[in-house]
Amino acid sequence: MSAGQRNVEEPPAAALERTEGNGAALRDITRRYYAMWWAYAFAGGFLYGVYPLFLRARGLDQFEINSVLACYFVVMFLTDVPTGAFADAMGRRRSFILGCATRVTAFMVYFFAHHFLIFVIAECIDGIGTTLCNGAIDAWGVDALDAAGFAGVKDRLFSRISQLTNFGFMGAAIIGAYVADINLALPWLLGAAGYSMAGMGAIYLMREDHRDEAGRAGAVRIKLGGLFAHVAARVVTGLRQGFRSRTVLMLSSASALMFAAWAPYWLEWPQLFNDRYGVGIWIVGWFYCLFTVARMIGAEVVARMTIEAADRGAWLAAMVAGASLLLFVGGAMAYRPTLALASLFVMNLSAGAMQPLSQSWFNEQIEAEDRATLLSFSSTFSTLGGSLGLLAGGRVADAFGIPAAWEMGALILLAAAPCYWAIRHASAPVAVASAAS
Repeated sequence: MSAGQRNVEEPPAAALERTEGNGAALRDITRRYYAMWWAYAFAGGFLYGVYPLFLRARGLDQFEINSVLACYFVVMFLTDVPTGAFADAMGRRRSFILGCATRVTAFMVYFFAHHFLIFVIAECIDGIGTTLCNGAIDAWGVDALDAAGFAGVKDRLFSRISQLTNFGFMGAAIIGAYVADINLALPWLLGAAGYSMAGMGAIYLMREDHRDEAGRAGAVRIKLGGLFAHVAARVVTGLRQGFRSRTVLMLSSASALMFAAWAPYWLEWPQLFNDRYGVGIWIVGWFYCLFTVARMIGAEVVARMTIEAADRGAWLAAMVAGASLLLFVGGAMAYRPTLALASLFVMNLSAGAMQPLSQSWFNEQIEAEDRATLLSFSSTFSTLGGSLGLLAGGRVADAFGIPAAWEMGALILLAAAPCYWAIRHASAPVAVASAAS
């Protein structure tokens, strides 16, 4: 998400009218951009909440459930930067359509699978599909808007996209939970249908309207023969640049620790509350909406606050410490599910507030030409942290129960606070050297 000051008084339409390009073209691109994000979010939301319940019903224990998702994170860790380079080279629409087709394949494998190794294979396929889609919509939309003359700050644009995707997730999660009450495998069919429609929609909506010097729309910028060299160079550049900047490295490390703490929790809370309340799987869909609304409220509150750049490190450290305490309380009070639910609701408020602060801070540390590469660098840290956290959390949950796994996750989450505190005075933008240097 781009950095910059938010203008809370100005509606998105006014920002479009102030741009130098064609207003009608900008509005058309923006609507297509919104539509693609909503369709993609809706397609992926049917499994939210019911995913761990499905795996448990197919005979997996908690460590195996967590290991399946850990494989997904490992695949993303290995393929995020290469598939991003593929999208840059071969076109964002091609990448997204291929990614949707890959995810449909993975969901169909899941629907028929009954063995741990098959689930692992399906998750690896889905990981590749996810990375093919990741960033493709944003890269296409931002490039198309810039080519049409969008000259304003895009914070409002991304805020609206965040709202749309969250509503898409919530609507699909409720549908998926009620359908899962009939058959736990049916949400996979709904997801496959959703990604099929998103891929078909991209054919018409993700038009690459910008042209190259020869006037060809959406032209491939890198020849196929040079693709692998381009990918390798980008991977090396991303790692070199990420480790070179202390602020980028510490922010990425904090993200890794938070993923390590929260990834097991994402798989465990549906099981705990489904077992404790015992009223049907449908309740998981509503709890997912409750937590999502909490994150949306947290993001909105922090967007309306005035937090100086020099104070962000202290704010984030305090928020992480508070979220850690709330996760620990959620585990300790698991035998009283309503109190645990209230604690996790407040924790999600804090998580929602942290996201825009950390995203803005990270984006201010990198120059535009290096943005995609260093965002991938941060993503690899997050996925690696999530993988390790899932494996550790699964072992603890099987041996001592889900509440103990949450208490361990709270301690891991607390370790992210010193990362923010250590760079609290490094709020001024620190440009990372570009690949050309």
